[in-house]
Amino acid sequence: MREHVARNDCEAIRPGWIGQPYNTASSLAFVLAAVPLWRAARQPGGAAWAGVAVAAAFEGIGSAGYHGPGGPVSKFIHDAGLAVIAVTTGRALISDPRARLRPLSAGLAAAALLLHTLSRTGGPLCGHQRQLPGHAVFHLLAAAALASAPPRTASRSPRSGSSVGPTEAGPPLGSSLP
Repeated sequence: MREHVARNDCEAIRPGWIGQPYNTASSLAFVLAAVPLWRAARQPGGAAWAGVAVAAAFEGIGSAGYHGPGGPVSKFIHDAGLAVIAVTTGRALISDPRARLRPLSAGLAAAALLLHTLSRTGGPLCGHQRQLPGHAVFHLLAAAALASAPPRTASRSPRSGSSVGPTEAGPPLGSSLP
């Protein structure tokens, strides 16, 4: 078996171009997470989320390279992407006046970190015979935590063009309209 940079992520290294197919495929969840992050960046006060979106996409591509073909360049992109996600997410949470630490995001992030720790090679949840490696699930949870981090905004009703959603307040229940 060849030496692979992702050998500690508890998925057996397979022969061929994609060393860890489950970890490679699940890495692309970070690219998908960039979509709602980019949308948040387009909202008033949300410009800092653009950095998180770019970092998430960068990490997804770097992580797919890291778990796929491997090599020192993909390891650098993978590791740099993680660091940039941490910095840009912190910056977005601080600079966006609408941002709050959301319980859903915090819970997903905590579950992702716990699973990452327990499913490393040699960890209690590691087993190369598992159908879906814990590290692949870590990717999915971490990407979901990122995607759910930005504040939610009102959306436009496709028929009326009016705003609907959590930022629009209507009259109190039981009141009559003038």
